[in-house]
Amino acid sequence: MHLDHDHPHEHPHEHPHPHEHEHCPPEACHSCPGCGEHSPREELIALMRYMVNHNTAHANELAELAKKLEATGDKTAAEQVLLAVSDFEKGNLRLSTILASLA
Repeated sequence: MHLDHDHPHEHPHEHPHPHEHEHCPPEACHSCPGCGEHSPREELIALMRYMVNHNTAHANELAELAKKLEATGDKTAAEQVLLAVSDFEKGNLRLSTILASLA
């Protein structure tokens, strides 16, 4: 078993530039004509939006892990992982609220 987080994801683990935004994918960011036109605040909002989505993806992965733990009979571990998922979701809700107030 590998412990270095090598399973497939629905999201990339190469983190984007802080100024990534909807019209500019990470691979085209340096050639995007609009990238130089964003304020530091817009870049921070884009980074926060990315982080909220990234956290959601990890919470979903943890929820799947909990299901697998329960399937192996380890109900206690599954419950603890689901508590961690709840913590992720609470933190992400707080970040989403901040993001909404910034946008």
